[in-house]
Amino acid sequence: MKSRSLMIFLLFVGYAVVYIDKTVMGFALLPIEREFNLQPEQLGYITGIFFLAYSLFQIPAGWLNDRFGYKKVLGMSLFLLGGFALCFGTLGLSLGLLVTFRFLSGVGHSGYPASCAKAVVSNFAVEKRTFAQSILLSSAGLAMTAGPLIAVYSLDHLGWRGSFSILGLLAFAIAVAIVIFVPNPPEAQARTGAKTGYRELLKNPIVLLLFVSIFCINIPSYGLMAWLPKYLVQQRGMSLDVSGMVVATGGLGIWISSLATGWLVGRYMQGKEPKVIFCCALLSALCIWLVFTSASAITAGLFLFLGYVFLMASFVTVFTLPMKRLPSDVMGAAMGIINTGGTLGGFVAPIAMGYLITASHGYLSTFVFLALAMVVAGLAILPLAIKPRAPMRDVA
Repeated sequence: MKSRSLMIFLLFVGYAVVYIDKTVMGFALLPIEREFNLQPEQLGYITGIFFLAYSLFQIPAGWLNDRFGYKKVLGMSLFLLGGFALCFGTLGLSLGLLVTFRFLSGVGHSGYPASCAKAVVSNFAVEKRTFAQSILLSSAGLAMTAGPLIAVYSLDHLGWRGSFSILGLLAFAIAVAIVIFVPNPPEAQARTGAKTGYRELLKNPIVLLLFVSIFCINIPSYGLMAWLPKYLVQQRGMSLDVSGMVVATGGLGIWISSLATGWLVGRYMQGKEPKVIFCCALLSALCIWLVFTSASAITAGLFLFLGYVFLMASFVTVFTLPMKRLPSDVMGAAMGIINTGGTLGGFVAPIAMGYLITASHGYLSTFVFLALAMVVAGLAILPLAIKPRAPMRDVA
């Protein structure tokens, strides 16, 4: 029990570093825009290219987990993330280099979510997996609560280059701790994983429906992360400090929601997960729209908080559902496929928003885009609510 608690703690800290990297980027776009005199669509490429790499390498990372075990992929992911964060801060001297290093950072990120899911499945009983995974996902709340405050302070005192350099060194330190203290996966699992069950997995409608749903959920999740600080400063006239506080309220919503959802769904809503996803997605869409119509920083922060509460409830439920219905020997690949949908949403959102902002000379169309994405996320999951699918059996 003690070793599992230490494992969850280290994976949580690593997840927090992964999310802080994404959060800081939203604030770093402001000084990067000034330094390189970039247009909105060019800024969109810096953030979007990261998620393209993240998407392309999700499935290979899942296969590596099933083939070689989660511990090796966890360490490799954080070492790559740290190295390319350092490169972004120290060697990012042109738009081309910035885009290149963010692409390579996305490669590093791609192995982490599937590795964590594989570690949870390998070390926890079915009834405890939702809560264990929700603890890890709650790191997004920590990153978005503390991340904006850290970002504002760090950008003021270290600049964006120094901020990413420090982040890279921190990722190295966490990688070393994981390599030393996280237990190895069962030997047989590392040797024989990913050899059976793939055809059945790829034909399973639940995988495709969750792929579509998480794709749509991550459009507002990462779209807001990338563009909300800039919107609050340049369109709403808020200071960088005030915008950081508004974004931090959303992070608080993520933190509370991820932990509460993991406990509530795991304890009281087994078998009702599609209905939870549908209802929470619609409520999140409403709150996202109300962020745009809010007249003050206080109301914007309140609706952002509520929007992320419902968005994260949808996300956690989608992300943990495969752990209950899919066999453990293909869990890495399954999570790689499903999370590819999420990372594709992260790729599409900032680039699409950049073009929408340029075309409309404002943010109205972008908030419509984000709210509609959540509506589609809820609708996509309805077939599972109407006709629940029996769990896939483990393949020997």
